[in-house]
Amino acid sequence: MEIGRKGIYVVQSLIVSYIITGIILCVLALIMYQLKSGTKIAEAGVTATYILASMAAGWTAGRRIGKRKFLWGLASGILYFLILLCISAVIHPGEALISGERITVFLLCAAGGMLGGMFG
Repeated sequence: MEIGRKGIYVVQSLIVSYIITGIILCVLALIMYQLKSGTKIAEAGVTATYILASMAAGWTAGRRIGKRKFLWGLASGILYFLILLCISAVIHPGEALISGERITVFLLCAAGGMLGGMFG
């Protein structure tokens, strides 16, 4: 399989993961609105969203590519995080790019992508 086709599969996996992210965040917002809950539930929901979406990206990439699934899942999870980081930098230009919270999110996205790739 050529490199270009693998790249297309990774981009497709990222599109799937961002669609899943949007759906999960909309459901989370609805739940928080109905329950009038606090920030702890929001933080847990966003963390779960990172993990589930990066797992979906890794699963999709691993399933489509077929070989070295965990590496393609890892790559998808890392790319998922990097896109989130770029969007965050554009929306909040004054914030530091590297922080303890962002390192944790990076590790969660990378691990979720790798796990999804292994399941793929």
